[in-house]
Amino acid sequence: MRRKRTDERGFTLVEMLCATLILVLLALVVGTGLRLALRGYHEVTAESETQLLLSTALDALADDLRYARDVVTKADAAGPVLDTYRSDSYGQGAALELDSAKQLLAGGKRVLPPGAYGNGAYEVQDLRVLCTEGGFIIHLTVGEANGSIAASTPEEGVFVRCLNPYKLPTEGEGP
Repeated sequence: MRRKRTDERGFTLVEMLCATLILVLLALVVGTGLRLALRGYHEVTAESETQLLLSTALDALADDLRYARDVVTKADAAGPVLDTYRSDSYGQGAALELDSAKQLLAGGKRVLPPGAYGNGAYEVQDLRVLCTEGGFIIHLTVGEANGSIAASTPEEGVFVRCLNPYKLPTEGEGP
């Protein structure tokens, strides 16, 4: 006859299924938490990068426009807008524009290196330079190339005093 062993060691099928279920639930919680943490990290990094790009671009523009000479304006609904100027860095007839990658150019030359734009991850979304008596008002917006995170100057813009005076055209007078 066979004797029943009472000291058998091991797990029953129900115990194994419960342990597996607990491990699966734990893995789901950890995976979801990790995904949320990575998304938060990306958003914080993108916000920081756009703020840094905005600050760097504004500094570069302000340094150049502060010493602008031979300023030429064109009419716009918001007032006289910068058309061209002479710059020690970018030469005669320098115009502020964006290239095909939406990176800032002055006189056809890059204002910032491609690395400043996260090698294409960030771009200039809006650039306007208004001319006033004694200076310029810069409106600039930068953001993710494929995202919704952006940084911009205050609504009133950033004023840059020009150390070389220029004459604004009067009403009805051409540039």
